Amino acid sequence: MPAGGHDPARRAAAGRRASRSSRSWPRQRLHVRILYGVCAWGLGHATRSLPILRRLVADHEVLVYSDGAALAYLRRELGGRAAFLPATVPYPNIFSGSALALRFFALAPRLVGAMRAEYRETQRLVAAHRVDRVVSDSRWGVSAPRVPSLFISHHLKQLAPPRLRAAERLTEWVTWRAIHPRYRRILVPDVSEDGGLSGRLAHELHCWAPSQLVYLGLLSDLTPGPGQRPASDAGASLDTLVVLGGPEPSRSRLEARLLPDLARLPGRTVVLRGLPAGDGPPWPTGGVEALSHASRDERDRLFGAARVIVGRSGYSTLMDVAQVGARALLVPMRGQTEQEYLAVRLARKGLVHAVAERDVDLARDVPLARTRRGLDGFVHPGTDAAARAVAEILA
Repeated sequence: MPAGGHDPARRAAAGRRASRSSRSWPRQRLHVRILYGVCAWGLGHATRSLPILRRLVADHEVLVYSDGAALAYLRRELGGRAAFLPATVPYPNIFSGSALALRFFALAPRLVGAMRAEYRETQRLVAAHRVDRVVSDSRWGVSAPRVPSLFISHHLKQLAPPRLRAAERLTEWVTWRAIHPRYRRILVPDVSEDGGLSGRLAHELHCWAPSQLVYLGLLSDLTPGPGQRPASDAGASLDTLVVLGGPEPSRSRLEARLLPDLARLPGRTVVLRGLPAGDGPPWPTGGVEALSHASRDERDRLFGAARVIVGRSGYSTLMDVAQVGARALLVPMRGQTEQEYLAVRLARKGLVHAVAERDVDLARDVPLARTRRGLDGFVHPGTDAAARAVAEILA
């Protein structure tokens, strides 16, 4: 590992630089023009950014920069309240095979090239639109040296197997080195105590200056009303909610894997297919309700009423489940280290039931998920993560 990567003096110096630069920026302007980039690998980054975007568009001019299904989803949710700028160089899809790590390294040159092109495009957009702030939800090329820039991420290092745990300090240093000089703040959608929801992904850090990290709390666009979650399973109006999402072909693969089991589940089952553009093949299973996409009100109602939520263990899905304190059956994406880690970590705590995609059997696993405690207790009463994010963006 390069010398000094997690040296306390170096971290303190980084914190002083961030503090000095923040004092030179304008404070709380009445009307701010914001370029907001959203990663388009699945819908997770878009769904977690939505509560921030809803607040920003109420009083400020927002330019949303994304592509694919994420851009279609945000356009549908925000409508004419924001401007939408399609990314001209989308990131390559690293999720089209099961050997994710190998595919990532194979596509790394293209990915780096896309990020560099994205950075050049960002500079043109900032100049052309006279942007005052830049926010990036995990689009590494979206930043501007002369404009206050903020980065949203819960993934501050790459995880390593137990026998190679020391390598995590190197992966953290690489992430820190790539991000910290370009962003005023790193907004972490997690709570700060006890490892939060993200575990080692955003905790047990060695390189980051504490002054640069802001733990917002969990970000979710769900707004369940008081008492919406049933006090006992007997009061639930929806037995199973299946939430599909993530990049293709992972989304379609899980849908095909679960289809034969859906009709065997007792009670009422609803499937959210994760297709905001309304595309995709016709729904083939009679007797099971399916929605290509759901409005905000529909999602509130469905998540709040479900006995068990079935889905990937992507971080945004977990934040939605935690928002309503639900029980969950997690099926991590095959070969996706982050999802596998999160599913195993939460299952070992007795909070959820998790099973590999190749082994999932809904008739067996959904009842097991009902015996787990659920993701309750991560959302603190009175906290508003989106409002805190907006305050950081405008500061």
